[in-house]
Amino acid sequence: MRSGWYDRRERRVRDLPSGPFRIYLQLDIRRIHCRRCGTVKREGLDWLAGNPFYTRRFATYVGPRCRSETIRDLATELALDWDTVKDLDKKHMRAQLKRAGTPGPRVIGIDEISIRKEHTYRIVVSDLERHRPIWFGGENRSEARTSFPLPQVPTSPTAEPKSSGQTWRRGAHGQFYWSD
Repeated sequence: MRSGWYDRRERRVRDLPSGPFRIYLQLDIRRIHCRRCGTVKREGLDWLAGNPFYTRRFATYVGPRCRSETIRDLATELALDWDTVKDLDKKHMRAQLKRAGTPGPRVIGIDEISIRKEHTYRIVVSDLERHRPIWFGGENRSEARTSFPLPQVPTSPTAEPKSSGQTWRRGAHGQFYWSD
C-alpha cells in the first residue's frame, strides 16, 4: 500500500465546450484507505457536479439554457441523453428555489386550471403581490382532496384581525386580505 491511497481510476469528465468542440478532462480519481475506520473511500473534488461525469461549471451552463430551449434540442446540441439534461435542469431549479427562500405571502389567490379534457382540474395557489405560484395540486375540485392548508377566507371583513391595527381590506378582484 502506498502512502495513504488505496488505488486510482481514470475518469473522463465533461467540461464547457469551446466553440464546436466538446471538452473532456481526463483525471485520476484516487480511492483512499481510511486507517481510522478501515474503509476505502473515493476522493472528493469540489469542482465536480453532483454527477461525477460533469464539472460544476458545465452543470451551471446547462441549467439556465433549459429556460430558453427545449430539453431535446439542448440534448442534441450538447450530445447528451435527454434524461441527463433533465437531471441537470432539476438541480438548477432546486438551487434557484433554495436561493428564493420560503414564500411569505400577504395576499394569495386560489384558482383552478384545466390540465386536460374531461374536466380534470388542479388548484393553483399564487402570491398576488409577487406574481408567482406557491403551490400546485389537488386531485379534483374538492378542497378535501388537497394537501395544501387552504386558509379560512372570510365572507365579509368582520373577522378578527391578526394583531392590533390590522383590518380586512377587499382587493380589486374581491379577495380579502389583512392590511396594516
